[in-house]
Amino acid sequence: MTAHTINSTHERPGGGWNGGLVLLVLLVLLALLASRAAAAALDAPLLAAPLGLLALFTLPGFYTVQPNQSVALIVFGDYKGSDRATGLRWVPFWYGRKKVSLRVRNVTSEALKVNDQRGNPIEIAANVVWRISDSAQALFDVDDYARFVTIQIETALRETARQYAYDHGDDGQPTLRDDAEIVGERLKADLTARVEVAGVAVDETHLMHLAYAPEIAGSM
Repeated sequence: MTAHTINSTHERPGGGWNGGLVLLVLLVLLALLASRAAAAALDAPLLAAPLGLLALFTLPGFYTVQPNQSVALIVFGDYKGSDRATGLRWVPFWYGRKKVSLRVRNVTSEALKVNDQRGNPIEIAANVVWRISDSAQALFDVDDYARFVTIQIETALRETARQYAYDHGDDGQPTLRDDAEIVGERLKADLTARVEVAGVAVDETHLMHLAYAPEIAGSM
């Protein structure tokens, strides 16, 4: 199977604040500052400076989180947590933010040419339903989680296909053609182990295409 990274990162709740509340406080502070300045008869440049500084340090901290989305919060390269609370959110401006979708994804692999258990060349493809379960692992433990999953799907499919004969299994053994459900579960288990390091969960796997390779199909 796959070797897990030594220092894996795991998602933990982030420290984002309610952005609507922060925005309300900001507006109140701006109004109070403006009223104090007006009462003291300060001119426009003196009023603009504190208002501008307050806005400069506050506005960059706002961000939004959509349903089924996670935002990883980073401070000077140190992962601080992931924010899954939806709506307008806020953190101090020095926090870095990385968004990742948690939505379910549906992938159909390319038709692969492999040898079955008996060495016969076959073509096989699978449909895989997967999603990110740990945003920190997906963002920080692999270079490109989507590409990583695609490669692991092909690897797991090749390995699974080699474990079964195309048809006419020996001693009642499952075959690729007649026992698609068993093969699909084997593929799911193999793939789940391979993509765990990327914080990915596999929900479903199904064979989508299965046939002898053209060179052997023509002789049958």
